[in-house]
Amino acid sequence: MSRTSGPEPRHALRFHSHAYFDYAAPERAEQARAFRELIRRTFATNAHLEVRAFHAAPAGPHPLGSFEVLFTREAFADYVSWLMFARPQEIDILVHPLTGSQVLDHTARALWLGVPLPLDRRMLEEEDARRLASGAMCHNAVCIPAFQART
Repeated sequence: MSRTSGPEPRHALRFHSHAYFDYAAPERAEQARAFRELIRRTFATNAHLEVRAFHAAPAGPHPLGSFEVLFTREAFADYVSWLMFARPQEIDILVHPLTGSQVLDHTARALWLGVPLPLDRRMLEEEDARRLASGAMCHNAVCIPAFQART
């Protein structure tokens, strides 16, 4: 099996999870908010995990409502294994590294908990093209915006 080109796995220092929910159903949005809060409480003392934005409707390449969690490789095993057991059945989760390639990170390098959803690949490709044109596209952790671990 060949590995996707790009950084060595040891260079993937940061990751995202995107938790998706049916935004048209108010009870699903409330369930997602409660699950987001549970993540925040459960990992409150973990300086390597940060609960981020809640999107009540589709945003960017994401086809449903979602919320995002940023975490480092130090939190990966604890957080992702926790998600495997704590994730409500109605919430599907995409986990991916942050290496500088939106397309590869959201597809070939990603893993899913629940049902994989179709992302807007065109938007991911456009973002990669913008980064490449600006000279910001890279294949190492240096190009990724800094994550400030809480102390």
